[in-house]
Amino acid sequence: MNDDQSRRRGRQLQPDELDRQIIRMLRADGRRSNREIARRLDVPEATARYRVRRLIESGVLNITASVEPEHLGYAMTSVVSVQVEPERINDVAAEIAAMPEVMWAAIMAGAHDVLIMASFRDQDEMYRFITDRLARIPGTLRTETSVALRIVKRQHEWATDLTSWIETDLQLVEND
Repeated sequence: MNDDQSRRRGRQLQPDELDRQIIRMLRADGRRSNREIARRLDVPEATARYRVRRLIESGVLNITASVEPEHLGYAMTSVVSVQVEPERINDVAAEIAAMPEVMWAAIMAGAHDVLIMASFRDQDEMYRFITDRLARIPGTLRTETSVALRIVKRQHEWATDLTSWIETDLQLVEND
């Protein structure tokens, strides 16, 4: 990242209505081309390309591929809370976050210091993760594990007022 990109990323971007529509379209299909976005929103392709690039560079938008763990043989999803020695929270969280089984990790305030979501092929794999790897990280005091019996909602993007209020309008645009 060059200095200009760093300066832009440091500024807070306030998305306008066109930005919100672009975000909504890319949430529905992250592979959608700038040409298609421009056509559906009735703006020049250069405008769509510029807006997408600006949203990405500012950090507002991140386009990624989303994988469903169960389709790859990871039948168990667990939420694990970890109590950590206070002076080691950052180090423990970083080490946990680097583990390939961990899909999400956060430093928390409250009863537990680090909360993670991880996927495993079976109970034995989860057991080895908790006892052989997680519990042996220096500074880990205690873990508490909950196993998801069934995932009823999996949403990989943040659905907020930023995009949800334009859903109806955009569906009208997409149906044209």
